Amino acid sequence: MRNKFYIIFTLTIGSLAFGQVGINTQNPQGIFNIDGGKNNAATGTPTAIQLADDFIVTASGSTGIGADPDASAILELNVSQLATTNKKGFLGPRVALTAYNDAVTIPSPATGLLVFNLGTAALTYKGYVYWDGYQWRPFDGRSSQLGTIGSLTCTDNTLEPLTYTSGVPFAGTMSVPYAGGNEGMYPAQSIGPVNGLTATLSQSNFAQGSGTLNYRISGIPTVSSPSTTTFPLSIGGQSCSASVGLGKVLAPGEYQFFTYRLPATYVGLLSTQIGSSYNAVLGGKIRLDLNFTVSSNQGSGAVSYNPRLVNVSPGNIKLWYVASSSIDHFRRANVLLASGGYMETDNGVYLNWGDNMNGSSTAVTATSSSDDSQEMETIDLIVDGIWYRIIVYVSVDNLNDNDPTNNIRRVFMTAQRMSSSQ
Repeated sequence: MRNKFYIIFTLTIGSLAFGQVGINTQNPQGIFNIDGGKNNAATGTPTAIQLADDFIVTASGSTGIGADPDASAILELNVSQLATTNKKGFLGPRVALTAYNDAVTIPSPATGLLVFNLGTAALTYKGYVYWDGYQWRPFDGRSSQLGTIGSLTCTDNTLEPLTYTSGVPFAGTMSVPYAGGNEGMYPAQSIGPVNGLTATLSQSNFAQGSGTLNYRISGIPTVSSPSTTTFPLSIGGQSCSASVGLGKVLAPGEYQFFTYRLPATYVGLLSTQIGSSYNAVLGGKIRLDLNFTVSSNQGSGAVSYNPRLVNVSPGNIKLWYVASSSIDHFRRANVLLASGGYMETDNGVYLNWGDNMNGSSTAVTATSSSDDSQEMETIDLIVDGIWYRIIVYVSVDNLNDNDPTNNIRRVFMTAQRMSSSQ
């Protein structure tokens, strides 16, 4: 009898030891289940809403908070059934790491260990980081070490759009190349305002080796291009000054094309007619312009404009030029041109409507070889020791009708840098 009692007692204790434990529920969903709201069904599977306040540990060791954990998860946190105004998040351990490879604050961190770095110690990056076995990295895999570069070349910066106008809101990007990057992190920056413009840089990482920093330039400029705006840059252990606003600076061999359209009757400077979008400026110093002296609505033989070189820099510039057209040649050497001064490279260029034929005209089957309706000019220019070649070609288009008030001029200009500086 005593042996039978012992067997029954042992089986009862074993059942309790290896059974399910429920707190606030008679229907535990795992080996251990706390029903915080005491709202689980007495039998069967509770609803998702009923499980929203549960803590469950399964026989395989998976843990679920707010849900019966998925079989593939060691831990599942589910807040989908909580009220919209009562959602909750995950709050990880918060530490102040002292370096990107700090293994002292948390001794011998395991690979994959996750913490939230407060950014209040020497490692200033603020956010979740994980240990990769060598260093702490943000979730996107970037290095959290302090970023350094070997060089920062402000003189090779570019601005897009190239120019700005005083009083007109501007938004663009200044790109500055660097070399010798270590993949480290650099902080966000805000520089300015300078001439009404501010340069901002978002936090990111340098590339390994060479790369480009892209600053956002924004604001309402107080000056107009080609007057420059200079931002003092200091980042990654390097400093330099980046000047923008000159306009496009051509590399040796590079071309730039300019096309404009204006009424054939307009008298005045091309740049004045086009306005703030006019961008025919070389190296931020010489504006290529055309001075229309009379209407081009005239017959063959009429001269109606002169090419003009204008010094738009704040100081004097030294220049040389040779202008050759289909009609004539002009040249000047060692000319010191004052700021705001100009030089015209011709004494008058043929531009008129020529034969003025349109859609109602009788098409010709043969014509003479030439007339004096138009003239193309090539200008070889040296300024600041750089040789440029400029081609100017302007035509009058009657738009194929009989109304001369509709006539337009089409302006085509190209500029090519023919040399490096000397």
